[in-house]
Amino acid sequence: MSLNEIALGLTLSIAAYTDWNEQRIYNKLLGPAFLSALILHTYSGGITGLKLSLYGTFLGFILLLLPYFLGGMGAGDVKLLAVIGAFGGPDFVGHSFLYGAIIGGFISAALLLRRKALGVTLKRFLLILPLFSKLSFLKEDMREVHQEKFPYGIAIVLGTVFAFFFPLGG
Repeated sequence: MSLNEIALGLTLSIAAYTDWNEQRIYNKLLGPAFLSALILHTYSGGITGLKLSLYGTFLGFILLLLPYFLGGMGAGDVKLLAVIGAFGGPDFVGHSFLYGAIIGGFISAALLLRRKALGVTLKRFLLILPLFSKLSFLKEDMREVHQEKFPYGIAIVLGTVFAFFFPLGG
């Protein structure tokens, strides 16, 4: 196991713990983790390693920016995925994002089932599907979904673990 993988695992473990217990992912974790990822990639891959790390950071940040602006998640979740991108590069963060979205969808469905609101939510979703071009409708729905909160960082962490052990495309 490489130092990069150990640092990523430690970052994910702490992020999962704080997100589960406090619904926060702290900058005092993510800042040093980001710098560590940049240093490790620069040390091991030179300027190419640094570029790969920065591309992964950018992709990780962009992937969750729209849900953040719509109120569907916190800034810590966005920064966590960016840090995952810094550690793993663009392909890895893309896979982590996809797995995390699937896991997050299952968690959301389970919470809606528990609240006995899954059917109503799906009907509303299908009714407003043609209106997605107007983001104000989507923003209102995101606020209502946000009432049934869960720490999305957990889905991101689990998605990253899946991406590590079951990389897409080989």
